[in-house]
Amino acid sequence: NYPGFKESAVFKVLMNTPSGGYYNFADCGDKRGVQGDITLAWFASKTGNASFFEKERFLMPPEEMGKLDRLAGAALVWIAQYEEKSEEKIPAAWKGEGANPIFIFTDSEGDNHGYYFGGKGGRGTVNHGNMDGGSFIFELNGVRWVVDPGNQDYHTLEKTGFNLWSNCQDCERWTLLTKNNFGHSTLTIDNKLHVVDGLATIIDFKDGTQPEATIDLTAAFQGQLDKAHRKFTKDSPTSLLIEDDIETTDSTQLVTWQLITTSDVEIVPNGAILKQEGKSLRVENLSHPDLTLSVVSLYPAPLQLDRQIKGLKRVELRIPAWTIDNGKTNIKIRLSE
Repeated sequence: NYPGFKESAVFKVLMNTPSGGYYNFADCGDKRGVQGDITLAWFASKTGNASFFEKERFLMPPEEMGKLDRLAGAALVWIAQYEEKSEEKIPAAWKGEGANPIFIFTDSEGDNHGYYFGGKGGRGTVNHGNMDGGSFIFELNGVRWVVDPGNQDYHTLEKTGFNLWSNCQDCERWTLLTKNNFGHSTLTIDNKLHVVDGLATIIDFKDGTQPEATIDLTAAFQGQLDKAHRKFTKDSPTSLLIEDDIETTDSTQLVTWQLITTSDVEIVPNGAILKQEGKSLRVENLSHPDLTLSVVSLYPAPLQLDRQIKGLKRVELRIPAWTIDNGKTNIKIRLSE
């Protein structure tokens, strides 16, 4: 009954996305293996909750499983102890608080759109943290349209003498695209790094059929903005609305809204269309129709030591501060079929 322990099983389930990947924030890997989840097997044996028992993955043919995990023997014991007592539904809207808060929206019961949204707060100084407060990933219809650049091999960096683990404001870690805000779907002000110890927190969360989550990013932009609140809304079963409530300072020059993707991008009036695997997603610029989205290629990545992700690019909405009336603006972007 330790606080958060049982909930960690729900977290583990929700980190698996419809496309077969993980919500790979911080230093998480990109994709899970094909085998059943051993940790969840333990929770299944103790709770009898069918949502934690990945039966099909444990029963796949041996030749498809590959090399077994070192804890596979223990998993056999836990599976043998499993007796279904309930199938508590995994929530379609969920949040986790703490030093690196996150929130998830998925398909509602009865929907089958492969909907997955994961967003986060946090700050760069948490263990394995990045300057990714306000960032998110988004999947629909089996395609990951908005990506997190994820992790990269530690040894490859460390053998060059790269200082990976210091996390001061100007430390070398933040030159990497996987670690800084330039490689994440968040806001950037005046082409500067986020404030490394500025904690972005969840200030509002609502579940239901149209869940909402709002984070206060103001601390991440200390000295750059007077206020930055970002709100995510699942406004339909196949769309996501992102709203940024911003107040600039006298010295603010440029506000950049960013979306990171590996999809092909076509710029169209009032937005863009992402194309991948024969499917498409519309990025609608609802708030600033007089400004055009632009695309910055991140492949190859800026540094030789950066992780090279084929097709990676940053879709931007660049808002000069002089166009903002009375220092206040609301950016509204909608992602939809």
